[in-house]
Amino acid sequence: MLFREGDAADCVFRLLAGEVEIVRQAGEQTIVLGRVNAGQFLGEMGVIEDRPRRSATARAGADIEAEVLTRAEFLDRLDQSPGTARDLIRRLSQRLHAAEERIVGDEARHDARAAPARTVRIGATSVWLRRQMPEPVTLGHMPFIIGRRLRPGERAAARRPDLLLDDHEPFRLSRDHFAIVERGGECHLRDLFSTLGTIVNGVPVGEHFGRDEAALHGGANEVVAGGADSRFVFAVNVG
Repeated sequence: MLFREGDAADCVFRLLAGEVEIVRQAGEQTIVLGRVNAGQFLGEMGVIEDRPRRSATARAGADIEAEVLTRAEFLDRLDQSPGTARDLIRRLSQRLHAAEERIVGDEARHDARAAPARTVRIGATSVWLRRQMPEPVTLGHMPFIIGRRLRPGERAAARRPDLLLDDHEPFRLSRDHFAIVERGGECHLRDLFSTLGTIVNGVPVGEHFGRDEAALHGGANEVVAGGADSRFVFAVNVG
């Protein structure tokens, strides 16, 4: 264990060798959100944002090598390494840009939603999900948001999903979990600050992985919402 959910966010890890799983607890269930590989930082967002506690657990299944930096050492590293600072600034800028697009999209969403430049379909891959989605859905506009149907008394999500799906506790799908968006004629999947993140063609995106968005390539794409072993497994086909 490098750190546990709820620990003080007082240091940053730089993974030098090996692989680390990011997990969260949902009741008595441990959910794997994704994996971080050598060359990446762990826990840097909590330090930069001055959060008091970790929001997830980082654990290794085999031997790893990692550098541990205190808050002060990490900030000094950014001062002394322009390349590291540029990479971090680029990632933060991408996340800020994505957040701004969400705000603009929310304001314009009900006024004008653009038709996709190409045919995009989303369907169910897992047998469990096919009971809710027996046939693929063709996207008639973008952004197209997928989320969870509300339970009685639950507060509505910030963005109203276009595709609502049922879930049960402990929830894997957030009320507005991810969106399929188009930019410059290319399709992307954007995690909407979901609780458990999204995995796109094996690449985790979300709060704990330094990126909120992943490109969708032409043809079939696998999307898993809510952890590596989630039943919310989708096939997104970009024609």
